[in-house]
Parts: sequence; C-alpha cells; structure tokens
Amino acid sequence: MNTSIPTILKRLGPSLTSDVIAEMVKSGLSPTAARQRVTRSQPEYIRLAGIRFSKNARFIYLPEQFGTRDYWEGLERAFYKAGKSYWGAFVALRSRGGACPANLFPTISGVPQSRKGQLSPDRIKERLSAIQLIKETNDEVLGAYVEFVPLVLGKANTNKIQALLIAENVALFGIKEWARRIGFGSFGKFALRGDDTPPVVASMTWDLSAPSYFRPLLRVTEGKVRPGFMVCDINLCDVVGKDAVEAFVRKCDLASALPSIPPIMPILVGQVFSEEGFSFAKQKGILAVTTKSLFGEAISKALDDLIKLMTDTGATVAMNPAHLEKVMKGLTAIEGAANNIRGSLFEFVVGSLVKDVEDGYLKIAEKKLHPQSGRYAEIDVYLDRGNEKGVLVVECKSKLANARVGLEEVQKWYSDRVPLIYNILSSDGTYNDKHFRFEIWSNGPFNDDALQWLETQPLKFPHYSFGWRDGAQLKTYADKAKASSLRKILNEHYFHHPLIRRQRKKEGNVATTPP
Repeated sequence: MNTSIPTILKRLGPSLTSDVIAEMVKSGLSPTAARQRVTRSQPEYIRLAGIRFSKNARFIYLPEQFGTRDYWEGLERAFYKAGKSYWGAFVALRSRGGACPANLFPTISGVPQSRKGQLSPDRIKERLSAIQLIKETNDEVLGAYVEFVPLVLGKANTNKIQALLIAENVALFGIKEWARRIGFGSFGKFALRGDDTPPVVASMTWDLSAPSYFRPLLRVTEGKVRPGFMVCDINLCDVVGKDAVEAFVRKCDLASALPSIPPIMPILVGQVFSEEGFSFAKQKGILAVTTKSLFGEAISKALDDLIKLMTDTGATVAMNPAHLEKVMKGLTAIEGAANNIRGSLFEFVVGSLVKDVEDGYLKIAEKKLHPQSGRYAEIDVYLDRGNEKGVLVVECKSKLANARVGLEEVQKWYSDRVPLIYNILSSDGTYNDKHFRFEIWSNGPFNDDALQWLETQPLKFPHYSFGWRDGAQLKTYADKAKASSLRKILNEHYFHHPLIRRQRKKEGNVATTPP
C-alpha cells in the first residue's frame, strides 16, 4: 500500500497527523518510522496554524483541499476526536442554523468562563475566527452576531436569528413560571438570558438558572443546607439532533466536574428532538423537553408559527391576519412574555393593517443595504400602493402603558433613517416617478417636545413627505380595516390592554391616547 502523505490525505481527506500515522502503521511501518515520515514530509502538506489538538496532533491537508466540504468535515472529525471544546461550539452553532448573537456565544460554546486548564468562550471564538471558520458581523437590529464563514456550512438568516431570539425568550418566561409554580427553583432567584445578572452556574453560562431545594439536589455541609441548581438551555431552531444533545451533555459534565460544585439538574428544551437525540439525552440523565410537553400543543404551535412569520418577513401575516391574532393570543398567555411579543409584532400588525386598508405590495421588517455607505437599514413596513398613491414607509414604535415617543426618536427617524431609506429605495430605479410618504406610528402618545419639533420641520419635498400617527390616530385608521381580527388585535393588545387603561386613568388624559 502506498504510504505517502498525499496519497493518504487524498484517501482519508484532511486529517489529524495521528490518523495519518495510524494508516501508515496499518501498512507495516513502525510507529516511530511513521512519525518520522510525517515530520520529514512537511513540504507535501499544510498544517493548520493556531489550533493544537490533544497529544500534540496537528490537522493537515493538501493545498487543493483547503476550504472544500471535505476540509470542513475533516476538521469537524478532528475536533470531535481531539478538540472537544472546539467541537462543542461548532455543533452548537450549526444546530442553531449557523449563527447566533455574539452575547449568546458563551452559552452555546459550552465551556467555563474562567477555569484553569480550560479554554474560555472568548479564546475559542478567537481561534475559530483565526482559522476562518467563524466571524463576527454587525447588524443594525441584532447588533453583533457570530456566523459561519464557509458557505458549505450554511448562510445566516438574520430574520430567523431575530425570530428565534424572540420565541426562545418567550418560552424562557414560560419555563420560569412553570418552575416557580412547582417549586423546582427558588421563587425569586431565577436568572434568565439577557438579565443584568446572567445565569451563571459553575462558571458556565446558561439560558436559565435557579437555586433548587429539591431533596435530591440538597447537600448539607458543616451543618448548613446548600441548594443545588436547575439549569436550562433552549434551542428552537429546527430539530435538535444527537450531536447538539451530546454537546449539551459535555457542557453539563464540565459544570459538574469540580467537587465543590453542588448538584445540578440540567434541562434541554427544543421544539422537536430527533429520536436518536432524545434517546441519548435520556441515557445520559438529561431532561430533554419539548415546548409541546411543557406548554401544550396550542402554545407550542404558536411559538413555531411566530418563528415562521418573522422569518418570511410577514408574507403569511398579510395574507391571513386571523392567523396573527391566534399567534398573539397564544403567546401573550405566557406570563412575563406579553410585552416582549407586543413590541416585536407591532410592525407585523401595522403591515397587515395598511395592506388591508390600502392594498398594494407589502414588505415587513426587510433589511436593505445602502451600497455607497455600506450601511444597512431595517424598513419596518413599506407598501407600494401603485403609481398614483406611491410608496408608504412606516416606522413602528410600540410603547408600553407609561412610555411615549420621545424627541430623540423622532429626530433620528427624520434626520437619519428617512434619508437613508429613501436613498436605498430610490437608487435602483424600481420606484421611479413614485412619491414616497414616510410616517412614524405608535400605539401611544408622542411627547410634547417631539410633536413641537416635528411641526417646525419641513414636511413636504418634491419626491417625498412626512407624517405621523399617535395611538388615537392609529385607532381611527384601524376602524377602516375590513379584517375584524386586526381591530381585535389592536384593541386587546395595544389599545385596551389593562396596563394601558390603568395608565390612562392615572394620567386623566384621553386626548392623545386611544379611547
């Protein structure tokens, strides 16, 4: 058998030096002779720089193999065999569609923030970036997020990332309430993803954590009772497979590795688990739970629908407002999640409303690039109403009961966002000879100084004009809707919600808020 390095790499694909040596030994060479041949043949192959594997193995490949599917699959095998910290981050990112917000990378990487002898999340991100596996990108809405560089591993969908974030945050509120009510975690000591104090247990970052006084988790040390912890991670992106479950198991093993760490009860929540993934979790003592088993079929479906609605930029919503009403009704039933959902879906409600009232070609939450500046703009709602009526572009500001649209918000919209969006939409000739109408809408009132400032600005130009609607004006506009479900959504979730009624009564002000 030919034992040259190029021949072996062509047969095996990019590999660890330990695997190449093993192939040579199979062919009759002694281990010492095989290692020497690998060392002496360095001009024939390339060694991956920046990452060392266990037992001093190196990842090697032929020049023509770099960046191919075989290259990345070989690297994954190498990570699994001799670089589990990198492997855990790799498969966790892939299980989330190939991207995640940068502030969630410590959670999905599955390694301690600071522990002697262990790579930290920052060091893993730095090294995987150096080998061009991942990169950090900035988005106007999402902020910084981490994504795969190789296209063969998938292309990040920022709409889906945002949708997953919202759906998972809603589910985490529900998990918190469930665990509090049954006493699984200490009632007032839950920490959730995004809190000021992050959910860190055993130097590991989770999506949710709480001290637990369940008897199997308690420890008595020097006469003092020490609680254990419930910890939970969530992934609602497609099917959670065996590799993602295995990465979570490794994270839990690392969390429990130190003798000083109290017992933990790990929970992994997914929309769907593969049969192999679910069996593996069970075998390893992990509580793998679906949203259906936690919340029931209606809420589980509403979470799934929310992800789909926000990923397809609202096309489904505009065609079926009744479906949007059903999704909102299901998700706002989760205590603590209602305000999150109302804010996130306001642009979808407004988009469906303008489509219903005025007709035309609708787009919701679409990101567009301004080539000259390199800036991206998210356009909340834009409706092409035809040549006579032109294009309506709406900036949506959903407000809680005690909040108003402020001066800084309207100044940024008028002076920065509108010029940017107009330049983007008018640059490619698609909207030639069409008038643009830019409006900022809210379900609540505007501050007096914001209104005064707007009223002193020029509002009409040759090719575009400005306008705004507060809650009262939005309600008047909504009365024109043919779909009763849209009026119902606005009345129940944006106009007549108990918090809004309570605030309005407190202020004694009905002039600028919906009745």
